Amino acid sequence: MNRQRFLAKYNISEQDFEKAGISWGRLMEIYHHYLALRPDLETILTLLAEYLRKADKVHTVKARTKEPEHLLEKIIRKRLACPQTEITADNYQEIITDLVGIRIMHLFKEDWVRIHDFITENWEQVETPIANVRHGDKAKLIEGFRNKGLDIVEHPYGYRSLHYLIVSRPAKGYYVAEIQVRTIFEEGWSEIDHTVRYPYDIDNSILSDYLVIFNRLAGSADEMGSYVRFLSRELKRMQYSHQEELEEKNTLIQELKDTISDLEIEKQAKEELQRKLNILETRILPSQSKDNRPERVSVDDLFFKEDRDSEEWVETPDISLPNGGQIKSKQSR
Repeated sequence: MNRQRFLAKYNISEQDFEKAGISWGRLMEIYHHYLALRPDLETILTLLAEYLRKADKVHTVKARTKEPEHLLEKIIRKRLACPQTEITADNYQEIITDLVGIRIMHLFKEDWVRIHDFITENWEQVETPIANVRHGDKAKLIEGFRNKGLDIVEHPYGYRSLHYLIVSRPAKGYYVAEIQVRTIFEEGWSEIDHTVRYPYDIDNSILSDYLVIFNRLAGSADEMGSYVRFLSRELKRMQYSHQEELEEKNTLIQELKDTISDLEIEKQAKEELQRKLNILETRILPSQSKDNRPERVSVDDLFFKEDRDSEEWVETPDISLPNGGQIKSKQSR
């Protein structure tokens, strides 16, 4: 690898490289050690990714081992930030903790709870998980992160993601993997932000202003997604409740018809009772389907039954409206 081309590619000046205080020879030693190690990491990565795909609420899993050149770049930048940190071929795996990186995406913001539980129940944690949040994020959401034991970090650029460092112990080995958990909208914003400015154009004020707006839109999209699911659940619940009420009225009317039929009264009086009952039936019951049966809603289709464990999150959304108003809904019991 050519040193000058590498530094130019990653926007590292000779002055900064010297300031990092790590020789090119040591970097090459780390580089070749990592090349030999990487096949083992790829195997671990595949196993972890396949297992994580089994977790409830996971939509997509992306997995990668760190590119060798990116490893060297990160070592140089870490040395610039922390000159006292000694990095060698013997300890770089302990210092650079994202050699194995897995990203989990989910659809709805509240789904993080199930994924968090799956991760913490199945793997040893190297450190306390972190929740990166944006200034202005919902207090209820942040409190939920705290209640689950995550440390809260308000990210200066509005980056949102949950970070876990887990231990994998295949055979006699000990490997650390980084897992990031975020919504699809957060992933979209992060990928675009990373592509257009990170890490070489972080201080561009024009890009920063537009990315801040984009970040707000991504957060609003997550809220809208959660509320759309909430509305869908409520509509289905109302339809199911209406169906039960309709069946109860049908049963009652049929019982009245049977009772009238059994009454020992004159035919004319019986027909008059039947006529009045028919009028009552048409007024209190909606028109029915062609096969003379009301449409049915399967209980299995109801969202509120599916997500009972996380109803605190999905059944009481608090959505800020463009006009400053609020929509609040009562929690179901």
